[in-house]
Amino acid sequence: MVFLHTQQTIEYLRVAPAAVWALDYCLTLEHEVRLFSSTGRWNIATVMFIIARYVPIAWIVSEIYVTLGPHSVQTCLTTYRIAGTSLLLIMLATEGLLLTRTLALWHDNRKIKRFLWASYLVTAISTVICGAITTPLLESACVPTSTQSDLNVATKLERLIMGGFVSTALFELTVAAITVYHSIQLRSDDMHTLYKLAPTLSKGSLVYALSLFAISVANIVSFSLPVSGGYNGIIDVFQGVLHGIIASRILFDLRDANQSQNDSFCLTNLQFVPHVIPTATQSNV
Repeated sequence: MVFLHTQQTIEYLRVAPAAVWALDYCLTLEHEVRLFSSTGRWNIATVMFIIARYVPIAWIVSEIYVTLGPHSVQTCLTTYRIAGTSLLLIMLATEGLLLTRTLALWHDNRKIKRFLWASYLVTAISTVICGAITTPLLESACVPTSTQSDLNVATKLERLIMGGFVSTALFELTVAAITVYHSIQLRSDDMHTLYKLAPTLSKGSLVYALSLFAISVANIVSFSLPVSGGYNGIIDVFQGVLHGIIASRILFDLRDANQSQNDSFCLTNLQFVPHVIPTATQSNV
Protein backbone atom coordinates (compact mmCIF):
# COMPACT_ATOMS: atom_id res chain seq x y z
CA MET A 1 0.00 0.00 0.00
CA VAL A 2 1.35 3.40 -1.00
CA PHE A 3 0.31 6.28 1.26
CA LEU A 4 -0.66 9.72 -0.01
CA HIS A 5 2.50 11.43 1.23
CA THR A 6 4.58 8.70 -0.41
CA GLN A 7 2.75 9.21 -3.69
CA GLN A 8 3.37 12.97 -3.51
CA THR A 9 7.07 12.42 -2.87
CA ILE A 10 7.29 10.10 -5.86
CA GLU A 11 5.56 12.66 -8.06
CA TYR A 12 7.97 15.40 -6.95
CA LEU A 13 10.99 13.20 -7.70
CA ARG A 14 9.59 12.39 -11.15
CA VAL A 15 9.01 16.04 -12.04
CA ALA A 16 12.07 17.64 -10.39
CA PRO A 17 14.61 16.25 -12.93
CA ALA A 18 12.96 18.41 -15.60
CA ALA A 19 14.02 21.53 -13.70
CA VAL A 20 17.54 20.15 -13.22
CA TRP A 21 17.89 19.40 -16.94
CA ALA A 22 16.50 22.83 -17.95
CA LEU A 23 18.86 24.65 -15.57
CA ASP A 24 21.92 22.77 -16.80
CA TYR A 25 20.89 23.30 -20.42
CA CYS A 26 20.68 27.07 -19.91
CA LEU A 27 24.04 27.12 -18.12
CA THR A 28 25.83 25.10 -20.81
CA LEU A 29 24.11 26.30 -23.99
CA GLU A 30 27.06 28.58 -24.76
CA HIS A 31 29.44 25.62 -24.43
CA GLU A 32 27.31 23.62 -26.85
CA VAL A 33 27.32 26.43 -29.41
CA ARG A 34 31.10 26.70 -29.18
CA LEU A 35 31.44 22.93 -29.42
CA PHE A 36 29.52 22.66 -32.68
CA SER A 37 31.07 25.81 -34.13
CA SER A 38 34.55 24.34 -33.63
CA THR A 39 33.66 20.81 -34.74
CA GLY A 40 34.08 19.87 -38.38
CA ARG A 41 32.63 16.57 -39.49
CA TRP A 42 30.49 14.72 -37.00
CA ASN A 43 31.87 11.55 -35.45
CA ILE A 44 30.60 8.92 -33.04
CA ALA A 45 31.40 11.14 -30.05
CA THR A 46 29.20 13.90 -31.47
CA VAL A 47 26.31 11.48 -31.98
CA MET A 48 26.66 10.14 -28.43
CA PHE A 49 26.70 13.70 -27.13
CA ILE A 50 23.45 14.55 -28.91
CA ILE A 51 21.81 11.40 -27.54
CA ALA A 52 22.96 12.08 -23.98
CA ARG A 53 22.03 15.74 -24.28
CA TYR A 54 18.53 15.57 -25.76
CA VAL A 55 17.09 12.07 -25.28
CA PRO A 56 16.44 12.82 -21.56
CA ILE A 57 13.66 15.12 -22.76
CA ALA A 58 11.70 12.13 -24.08
CA TRP A 59 12.22 10.22 -20.87
CA ILE A 60 11.25 13.14 -18.62
CA VAL A 61 8.08 13.84 -20.62
CA SER A 62 7.03 10.18 -20.62
CA GLU A 63 7.63 9.78 -16.88
CA ILE A 64 5.72 12.97 -16.06
CA TYR A 65 2.88 11.86 -18.33
CA VAL A 66 2.55 8.53 -16.51
CA THR A 67 3.03 9.97 -13.03
CA LEU A 68 0.61 12.90 -13.07
CA GLY A 69 -2.56 11.13 -14.13
CA PRO A 70 -4.31 7.78 -14.63
CA HIS A 71 -4.15 6.26 -18.11
CA SER A 72 -5.20 3.12 -19.89
CA VAL A 73 -2.95 0.08 -19.69
CA GLN A 74 -2.02 0.37 -23.37
CA THR A 75 -1.08 4.04 -23.03
CA CYS A 76 0.93 3.23 -19.93
CA LEU A 77 2.78 0.42 -21.73
CA THR A 78 3.61 2.65 -24.70
CA THR A 79 4.89 5.38 -22.41
CA TYR A 80 7.03 2.98 -20.41
CA ARG A 81 8.50 1.54 -23.59
CA ILE A 82 9.50 5.04 -24.68
CA ALA A 83 10.99 5.70 -21.25
CA GLY A 84 12.89 2.40 -21.27
CA THR A 85 14.30 2.97 -24.74
CA SER A 86 15.31 6.52 -23.81
CA LEU A 87 17.06 5.32 -20.67
CA LEU A 88 18.93 2.63 -22.60
CA LEU A 89 20.18 5.16 -25.17
CA ILE A 90 21.22 7.60 -22.45
CA MET A 91 23.18 4.99 -20.53
CA LEU A 92 24.95 3.61 -23.61
CA ALA A 93 25.84 7.12 -24.83
CA THR A 94 27.10 8.22 -21.42
CA GLU A 95 29.26 5.15 -20.92
CA GLY A 96 30.45 5.52 -24.52
CA LEU A 97 31.67 9.06 -23.92
CA LEU A 98 33.34 7.93 -20.70
CA LEU A 99 35.01 5.16 -22.70
CA THR A 100 36.15 7.65 -25.36
CA ARG A 101 37.74 9.91 -22.78
CA THR A 102 39.49 6.99 -21.08
CA LEU A 103 40.77 5.60 -24.38
CA ALA A 104 42.47 8.94 -24.98
CA LEU A 105 44.51 8.38 -21.83
CA TRP A 106 45.62 4.93 -22.97
CA HIS A 107 46.32 5.79 -26.61
CA ASP A 108 49.61 3.89 -26.59
CA ASN A 109 48.54 0.75 -24.70
CA ARG A 110 46.66 -1.72 -26.86
CA LYS A 111 46.01 -4.19 -24.06
CA ILE A 112 44.26 -1.61 -21.88
CA LYS A 113 42.32 -0.29 -24.87
CA ARG A 114 41.11 -3.77 -25.76
CA PHE A 115 40.14 -4.41 -22.16
CA LEU A 116 38.18 -1.15 -22.05
CA TRP A 117 36.40 -1.96 -25.30
CA ALA A 118 35.58 -5.46 -24.05
CA SER A 119 34.25 -4.07 -20.77
CA TYR A 120 32.06 -1.57 -22.59
CA LEU A 121 30.68 -4.21 -24.96
CA VAL A 122 29.87 -6.53 -22.05
CA THR A 123 28.13 -3.65 -20.28
CA ALA A 124 26.18 -2.67 -23.38
CA ILE A 125 25.10 -6.25 -24.12
CA SER A 126 24.10 -6.87 -20.50
CA THR A 127 22.06 -3.67 -20.38
CA VAL A 128 20.30 -4.45 -23.66
CA ILE A 129 19.50 -8.00 -22.55
CA CYS A 130 18.05 -6.80 -19.24
CA GLY A 131 15.97 -4.25 -21.13
CA ALA A 132 14.70 -6.85 -23.59
CA ILE A 133 13.70 -9.25 -20.81
CA THR A 134 11.77 -6.53 -18.98
CA THR A 135 9.57 -5.71 -21.99
CA PRO A 136 7.03 -8.55 -21.43
CA LEU A 137 6.83 -7.62 -17.73
CA LEU A 138 6.02 -3.92 -18.17
CA GLU A 139 2.31 -4.52 -17.74
CA SER A 140 2.93 -5.22 -14.06
CA ALA A 141 4.02 -1.59 -13.66
CA CYS A 142 0.74 -0.36 -15.18
CA VAL A 143 -1.70 -2.29 -12.98
CA PRO A 144 -2.15 -2.28 -9.19
CA THR A 145 -0.30 -5.06 -7.36
CA SER A 146 -3.40 -6.55 -5.75
CA THR A 147 -2.15 -10.13 -5.36
CA GLN A 148 1.08 -11.79 -4.30
CA SER A 149 1.60 -12.99 -7.87
CA ASP A 150 1.40 -9.41 -9.17
CA LEU A 151 3.85 -8.33 -6.48
CA ASN A 152 6.29 -11.07 -7.48
CA VAL A 153 6.16 -10.04 -11.14
CA ALA A 154 6.69 -6.37 -10.22
CA THR A 155 9.64 -7.35 -8.03
CA LYS A 156 11.17 -9.38 -10.86
CA LEU A 157 10.78 -6.38 -13.17
CA GLU A 158 12.56 -4.10 -10.71
CA ARG A 159 15.40 -6.59 -10.25
CA LEU A 160 15.95 -6.84 -14.01
CA ILE A 161 16.04 -3.06 -14.33
CA MET A 162 18.49 -2.97 -11.43
CA GLY A 163 20.65 -5.52 -13.26
CA GLY A 164 21.19 -3.05 -16.10
CA PHE A 165 22.25 -0.37 -13.64
CA VAL A 166 24.62 -2.80 -11.90
CA SER A 167 26.41 -3.52 -15.19
CA THR A 168 26.92 0.19 -15.88
CA ALA A 169 28.09 0.78 -12.31
CA LEU A 170 30.71 -1.96 -12.68
CA PHE A 171 31.97 -0.36 -15.89
CA GLU A 172 32.20 3.04 -14.20
CA LEU A 173 34.11 1.50 -11.30
CA THR A 174 36.45 -0.21 -13.77
CA VAL A 175 37.13 3.09 -15.53
CA ALA A 176 37.82 4.79 -12.19
CA ALA A 177 40.30 2.07 -11.18
CA ILE A 178 42.10 2.18 -14.53
CA THR A 179 42.27 5.98 -14.37
CA VAL A 180 43.84 5.83 -10.91
CA TYR A 181 46.39 3.35 -12.24
CA HIS A 182 47.13 5.71 -15.14
CA SER A 183 47.76 8.59 -12.74
CA ILE A 184 50.16 6.47 -10.69
CA GLN A 185 51.97 5.33 -13.81
CA LEU A 186 52.19 8.89 -15.11
CA ARG A 187 53.85 10.09 -11.93
CA SER A 188 56.23 7.15 -11.75
CA ASP A 189 57.31 7.78 -15.35
CA ASP A 190 57.75 11.50 -14.55
CA MET A 191 55.94 12.47 -17.76
CA HIS A 192 53.51 14.93 -16.18
CA THR A 193 56.03 17.77 -16.50
CA LEU A 194 56.30 17.23 -20.26
CA TYR A 195 52.64 16.63 -21.07
CA LYS A 196 50.33 18.79 -19.02
CA LEU A 197 47.14 17.65 -20.75
CA ALA A 198 47.40 14.02 -19.65
CA PRO A 199 47.08 14.79 -15.89
CA THR A 200 44.18 17.12 -16.66
CA LEU A 201 42.34 14.40 -18.56
CA SER A 202 43.19 11.81 -15.93
CA LYS A 203 41.83 13.92 -13.09
CA GLY A 204 38.69 14.80 -15.03
CA SER A 205 38.04 11.19 -16.03
CA LEU A 206 38.33 10.07 -12.41
CA VAL A 207 35.87 12.73 -11.23
CA TYR A 208 33.34 11.87 -13.93
CA ALA A 209 33.67 8.10 -13.43
CA LEU A 210 33.25 8.35 -9.66
CA SER A 211 30.30 10.74 -10.03
CA LEU A 212 28.54 8.38 -12.42
CA PHE A 213 29.34 5.44 -10.15
CA ALA A 214 27.92 7.21 -7.08
CA ILE A 215 24.69 8.02 -8.92
CA SER A 216 24.38 4.44 -10.17
CA VAL A 217 24.93 3.00 -6.69
CA ALA A 218 22.27 5.30 -5.22
CA ASN A 219 19.81 4.18 -7.89
CA ILE A 220 20.67 0.50 -7.32
CA VAL A 221 19.96 0.94 -3.61
CA SER A 222 16.59 2.53 -4.42
CA PHE A 223 15.67 -0.41 -6.68
CA SER A 224 16.55 -2.86 -3.91
CA LEU A 225 13.79 -1.42 -1.71
CA PRO A 226 10.54 -3.42 -1.40
CA VAL A 227 8.06 -2.83 -4.21
CA SER A 228 5.18 -2.64 -1.74
CA GLY A 229 6.67 0.45 -0.09
CA GLY A 230 6.47 2.51 -3.26
CA TYR A 231 9.99 3.95 -2.98
CA ASN A 232 11.75 1.42 -5.20
CA GLY A 233 13.43 3.03 -8.22
CA ILE A 234 12.45 6.44 -6.95
CA ILE A 235 15.52 8.21 -8.38
CA ASP A 236 15.81 6.45 -11.73
CA VAL A 237 14.74 9.58 -13.61
CA PHE A 238 17.36 11.56 -11.71
CA GLN A 239 19.99 9.02 -12.72
CA GLY A 240 19.12 9.28 -16.41
CA VAL A 241 19.14 13.07 -16.33
CA LEU A 242 22.36 13.32 -14.31
CA HIS A 243 24.07 10.78 -16.56
CA GLY A 244 23.11 12.89 -19.57
CA ILE A 245 24.37 16.06 -17.88
CA ILE A 246 27.70 14.50 -16.90
CA ALA A 247 28.11 13.04 -20.39
CA SER A 248 27.69 16.53 -21.85
CA ARG A 249 30.26 17.89 -19.42
CA ILE A 250 32.71 15.20 -20.48
CA LEU A 251 32.70 16.42 -24.07
CA PHE A 252 32.68 20.10 -23.07
CA ASP A 253 35.69 19.45 -20.85
CA LEU A 254 37.52 17.69 -23.67
CA ARG A 255 36.93 20.67 -25.93
CA ASP A 256 38.14 23.15 -23.28
CA ALA A 257 41.23 21.02 -22.63
CA ASN A 258 41.93 20.91 -26.35
CA GLN A 259 41.77 24.70 -26.61
CA SER A 260 43.76 25.47 -23.46
CA GLN A 261 46.55 22.98 -24.09
CA ASN A 262 48.59 22.64 -27.27
CA ASP A 263 49.74 19.17 -26.27
CA SER A 264 49.23 17.36 -29.57
CA PHE A 265 45.72 16.34 -28.53
CA CYS A 266 43.06 16.25 -31.20
CA LEU A 267 39.43 16.48 -30.11
CA THR A 268 38.11 15.31 -33.45
CA ASN A 269 40.03 12.03 -33.37
CA LEU A 270 40.31 11.86 -29.57
CA GLN A 271 43.86 10.54 -29.52
CA PHE A 272 47.37 11.56 -28.52
CA VAL A 273 50.60 11.36 -30.42
CA PRO A 274 53.14 8.94 -28.89
CA HIS A 275 55.15 10.10 -25.92
CA VAL A 276 58.49 11.12 -27.38
CA ILE A 277 60.87 13.06 -25.16
CA PRO A 278 62.03 16.21 -26.97
CA THR A 279 65.62 16.32 -28.23
CA ALA A 280 66.44 19.24 -25.98
CA THR A 281 65.35 17.27 -22.96
CA GLN A 282 67.37 14.22 -23.99
CA SER A 283 70.52 16.27 -24.47
CA ASN A 284 70.23 17.63 -20.93
CA VAL A 285 70.04 14.16 -19.39
